[in-house]
Amino acid sequence: MAILDSVNWTKVRKHYDERIGVSNTLVRFYKQNSVEQFAELALGLSGDGVGNYSAAEHHLGPKILYPDYNQNAKQRVFNLAGEFISLTDARCVPDLIARANLMYLKIGVGSEISCMMNPEVCWVANTRTIWTHLVIMHNDSVQKAEEQLKLYRNAGGSSEMEYQAWATIHAELRVALTRIAEDGEAIAKRKNVVPGNIRYIWADAIASALYDQYHD
Repeated sequence: MAILDSVNWTKVRKHYDERIGVSNTLVRFYKQNSVEQFAELALGLSGDGVGNYSAAEHHLGPKILYPDYNQNAKQRVFNLAGEFISLTDARCVPDLIARANLMYLKIGVGSEISCMMNPEVCWVANTRTIWTHLVIMHNDSVQKAEEQLKLYRNAGGSSEMEYQAWATIHAELRVALTRIAEDGEAIAKRKNVVPGNIRYIWADAIASALYDQYHD
């Protein structure tokens, strides 16, 4: 993981703190039954997109909430998020997302919501975390990661094949992101940066910083 040495660890810590703040806000909105505020933040439509980078960067929030695509969408997003809170095993997250049957809310967007609601258990499976996992798996080869990432973005041309491909990589990320978080903790300490103590949000922050470094 030599590539992680090049990361700006001050930026990683800032990103981590922002995501922790959003996570706390989302949980508060949920407990207050603030459905509209919750849905907008969870789908990256407020808070500068920090609540959900997958939705914000691909402009999916308005599509998910569009009534012709999803009836009663805000309440359904709110209800799905509630299912994530009590999970003790995040491997069922893809199935919960599939059962919610919300157009444009797939594993990338849904896994971010799961991590924001239950960050001790659930992790993010989006373009940034998958790309970082692939870079490290291919011995820090950015080119090979880019090539393989295209396979997940264009998984067979059918929604079922795409779901299976993303569900598979979601499961793989549990171990991969744990390792990234642990290695990142050691590197951050060497750089005199205090590492985050919520593993999957810390790993997400590392992946985001590394991805941005190669995709400005």
